[in-house]
Amino acid sequence: MSLHPITDLGHSHHPEKHHLLSVENLHIHYGNICALKNVSFEIGCGHCVGLLGQNGAGKSTLVKTIAGLNKRITGQVTWSGRPLSECKAEIAYLPQVDSMDPLFPITVKGLVELGRYPHLGARKKWRAEDSEVVETALASLKLQDLADRRLFQLSGGQLQRAQIARALAQEAHVLLLDEPFSGLDEPSQDFLSDLFRELADNGRLLLVCHHDLKAVPRLFDTVLMLNRELVGFGPTPEVFTRENLAKTFPGKEITPDV
Repeated sequence: MSLHPITDLGHSHHPEKHHLLSVENLHIHYGNICALKNVSFEIGCGHCVGLLGQNGAGKSTLVKTIAGLNKRITGQVTWSGRPLSECKAEIAYLPQVDSMDPLFPITVKGLVELGRYPHLGARKKWRAEDSEVVETALASLKLQDLADRRLFQLSGGQLQRAQIARALAQEAHVLLLDEPFSGLDEPSQDFLSDLFRELADNGRLLLVCHHDLKAVPRLFDTVLMLNRELVGFGPTPEVFTRENLAKTFPGKEITPDV
């Protein structure tokens, strides 16, 4: 796949000098329900991480917490040694497509422009450089011809690309994606797979909630396996094992190619 150079989109460090996402002793309860218990890990830029677990295992809770959307937590989440409240522009959360309101009155270009607002300063004055970044993001995701379309006119794959273009316009270092392949046709899945690898190769960090286990070795260089507690975390060939799968999906017959 040939994209416009994603490295042009404001990514200000080389992956060898990567920033660090650190999660320490994270506990989250919803009333009496324990959503996550004692989760700890560290990962730097330049990786595409698959978050694996059954429904209710805590995947979405984890990405929403890293996105700063869960406020009442026990433990600590930092990015580059700073609390999440100090680095909102550097982390982009992309929810499931089917959770978005397709009738929201905004165009593809308008959605991508939203990514620039954290950079506009107190006066919120739009600049020529903001328009440049938006146009580059649209071109990188091959969305120029769709720029004036409303969201309800897009396919699922096109809407995912628009969300990612918004994250690139935001100049985010970390992309948090909740089931981005769900409901997409095969060409759209292939496009996203290639895009994710390119983004990671160019120094971004992607954390991706995912359920298709057979695709895991192809998509992710790192996996984080959850069953409310951390089952395993590390390089895919080392952690994506039958033993860990049995702990992650207890009582289910899992037969991926591992």
